[in-house]
Amino acid sequence: MSFTSFSGNQRSIVSDAARRADFNEIPIISLKADKADLLAQLTDACTRVGFFYLKDHGVPQEKIDGLFAMAESFFAQSSAKKNEINYKKSKILRGYEPPAEVRTDETRKPDLNEAFNWGYERSLDPARSKSETKQPDWSDNPMSGENVWPDFPDFKETVGQYYGEVLGLARRMIKLFAEVLLLPPDFFDSLVSTPGAMGRMIHYPPQSASDPNALGIGSHTDIECFTILCQGTVPALQILNVDGEWIQAPPVPGTFVVNIGDMLARWTNDRFISTVHRVWNITGQERYSIPFFFGVNYDATIKTLDSCLDEGKKSKYEPVLAGEYVYKRLAQSRLGPDAVKAAA
Repeated sequence: MSFTSFSGNQRSIVSDAARRADFNEIPIISLKADKADLLAQLTDACTRVGFFYLKDHGVPQEKIDGLFAMAESFFAQSSAKKNEINYKKSKILRGYEPPAEVRTDETRKPDLNEAFNWGYERSLDPARSKSETKQPDWSDNPMSGENVWPDFPDFKETVGQYYGEVLGLARRMIKLFAEVLLLPPDFFDSLVSTPGAMGRMIHYPPQSASDPNALGIGSHTDIECFTILCQGTVPALQILNVDGEWIQAPPVPGTFVVNIGDMLARWTNDRFISTVHRVWNITGQERYSIPFFFGVNYDATIKTLDSCLDEGKKSKYEPVLAGEYVYKRLAQSRLGPDAVKAAA
C-alpha cells in the first residue's frame, strides 16, 4: 500500500515535469536469465533504481485478463452497491474505497481513484492445504482480521486464482532477493508463511492535465517488501529519478512492474531503494491496475540485517512489528493523523 513520507536517501521532489522512460533506465529483467546474470541484474535494479520490469514470470495471461475484466464489471456497479462493503466498516480497512477519500500525498488533493482491497487468506494460498481455511492467529496485532467480499458472481474465485499465482511468484522473488543480499535463499521463508500480502483492484477515471494538484495516486513509497504491479494498457505510472525528474513507466506487454518497498529498505538500511512514484492519468481513458503488495507475516519484526550495516554504524531505522507498521501507514492516508495517534 502507499504513504507519503520521504527521508534518508529517498528523493526530494523538485518538478512536476515528466519524461518517457528509456528502458535502459528502468531495466527489463527475465526470470529465464542465467542465474548469475539474473542476480547481477536484480542487484543493480534494487540498489540503483528500485524499479524494474519483470518478464517470463510464469503467471498465465488468462488469469490476468480475467481479473481485469472482473475489475471493470465490479467498478461499473452503482455506488450504493459497492459501498455495501465500504472499507470503513472493516477494522483492517479491507473492501471498497470510494473516489477521493484517500490522501496519499498530504500536500495535494485526495487521490482520484476507487479501489477494492483484500489480503492474505489461507484458502487463497496454493501452498496451503485446501482444508486450511482458518486465518492466522496474530493475537492482538492491529492487522488481524478477515477479508470482506462483494456479493458478485465469481468475484472471489477470479481474485483468488490471480492472487495464488502472484503469491507464488512473490515467494520466488523473495528467495532471489535473499541471494542478492548474500543470504541463504530460504532466509525469509519462515517470515512469509502467512504473509501480509495485499492486493488492490484500482480504477482511475481520466483527469485533466491542467490540474497537477489532483493525481490518481499522489507521490509515495510503498509500505511492504516489494510490489508486483500489473498496469493494464493505459500509461500513467511515473517514478522519480535522482535528478528530481518524473520518469514515465509505460506498460510493457508481458511484464509486471516490480518495485522495492519500505520494509526491504528498512531491512537493508536503504541498500535496497524504495523509490518515490505516483499515478497521473491524463490519457483521456479509463485506467485499471492491479498492484500486489508482498510483506512478511504481521507478527514478524523488521530489523536491519547485520550484514547491511557498515562496521561501527547504527541502523537508520528502529525495529518495528510488521502488522503495527502496516496499520499505521494505512490509517495515516485513509483515516488521518488522529487515527494513527489512537492506534499508538
